[in-house]
Amino acid sequence: MKHINIYFLICFLYILPASAAVPNSTTMQQWLIQPKALNGWQLVQSREQFHLMPKQSGEQHGELYYAPQRLPCVVSVPHRFHDKHTLVIGQSLFESTCQLLLANTKHRYDRDDTQQSMDYAKQHNNLHSAAIVAFMLASKDAKIFQIHGFSKKKRKTDAGRSSDIILSQGKQNNAALWNLKTCLAKEGYRVMVYPQEVKELGGTKNILHQLDLPKYSFIHIELSYQVRKQLTKNNQQLEQFNSCVRSLI
Repeated sequence: MKHINIYFLICFLYILPASAAVPNSTTMQQWLIQPKALNGWQLVQSREQFHLMPKQSGEQHGELYYAPQRLPCVVSVPHRFHDKHTLVIGQSLFESTCQLLLANTKHRYDRDDTQQSMDYAKQHNNLHSAAIVAFMLASKDAKIFQIHGFSKKKRKTDAGRSSDIILSQGKQNNAALWNLKTCLAKEGYRVMVYPQEVKELGGTKNILHQLDLPKYSFIHIELSYQVRKQLTKNNQQLEQFNSCVRSLI
């Protein structure tokens, strides 16, 4: 019995530093009031903008940009490496509109020391989820815009293959999502709403749906590669995209 207790104690002590270093929503609530460096992250301030980034020598991952003078919304870019150009698009939306930008710094298919996925759309305990919960507690009417990329060639349905943009709020949606569709469609994009118009890429298993967030606050935006490429090469189109998203706030 003593050997078993010692074994579990060793395991507990082994995993404690990594677990303890991950900030929770309470820590991030305090951080939003008074930004500072966190265990494993360093803080860089430029005028009225704060950048929390992981230390190069540490095991922490994920970065955060915070500009409290802007509008109450969050831009989430969980797959910056896999979904090409999404970080550039997310940064533009943040710089023109939102208070908070969150992005991954590890590839979505990487694994941590416990072999858990590093995918921000699936991982429970990380900077990304903690910061979003904290932000929404302080701004209950805020919106979360999560930007993804998809390949038309890999779609399983005709609707998916013909889409430029797929929008979702989960299994249900409200008028805001349809208003966003209308605005983007006026710019010439073929926009589909999940689940009424397309049956894939609805993001229903996304970890944010498991958090205690206000209903309809999370807007899942899937952009085809062609659209992402256009947005990064045409500033006017990017500004129009940002304007459509901003109209929901």
